[in-house]
Amino acid sequence: MRYIPIILLSTLLIGCGSGSSSTSNSEPNSETDPTNDPIATVPDSDGSTPGNEDGSEPESTPPDEQTPEQDDFASLMLTAVNHARSIEQNCGGTIMPAVPALKWNYDLEAAAFRHSSDMANGDFMDHTGSDGSTPAERVADTGYSANAWAENVAAGQNSVDDVMASWMSSAGHCQNIMSSNVTEMGASAVENADTQYGIYWTQVFANAW
Repeated sequence: MRYIPIILLSTLLIGCGSGSSSTSNSEPNSETDPTNDPIATVPDSDGSTPGNEDGSEPESTPPDEQTPEQDDFASLMLTAVNHARSIEQNCGGTIMPAVPALKWNYDLEAAAFRHSSDMANGDFMDHTGSDGSTPAERVADTGYSANAWAENVAAGQNSVDDVMASWMSSAGHCQNIMSSNVTEMGASAVENADTQYGIYWTQVFANAW
C-alpha cells in the first residue's frame, strides 16, 4: 500500500450527523460512485457529547501549529474549506451564511488519518471503522474533548479541488463544511491502488470544550 506523501490528507464522501445521503458528483474512476452520508453532531441538551464521556480536558495546540504552513496538503485543504466558508453557500437548497475560518488541529488530523488508513487498508467506505469505532470515539481517542463534531468521507477523487467539489455539491457534506458549530478541522487522504476507488478521504471538524 502506498501512502500519499503528506502526513494527512482529507476526507471520504461520508459525513456524520446530518442524516442525509446521496451519491458523489465527482467524476468517478469506476462505474459506480461511492455513497455519501454526512454526519454531524452538536452537544446534547445536558451539554454532553456522544462518544466523549470521560470529561477529559482538550489538549491545547501551540499557536505555531494552528496554521500548517509547512504541510502542503493541510494548507490546500484548509484554504479550500475556509474559502468556501467565507461566502454564502446554497447547500442543497439550504442557504448557509458565511462563517468564520477554521484552524487546523493535529489531533483532528490524526483522527482523520486513522480512518482514511483504515478504509484504504480494508477497501471500504463508512463512518464506522473496521474496529467498530465511531467518528466521535476516534476524535476522543486523540485526547481532543469535543462538544461538537462532524465527519465527511469520500473515495475516488484525485485532488483536494475534486473532493471539495463533490462535498460542496452534496447537501449534508456542504452543511458540515459550513457549520458554525465547529472551529477546527483536520483531514487526510490515503491511497491504495489495490482497492475499488484507489484513494480514501476523511475530513473531521470539531469544537473543543
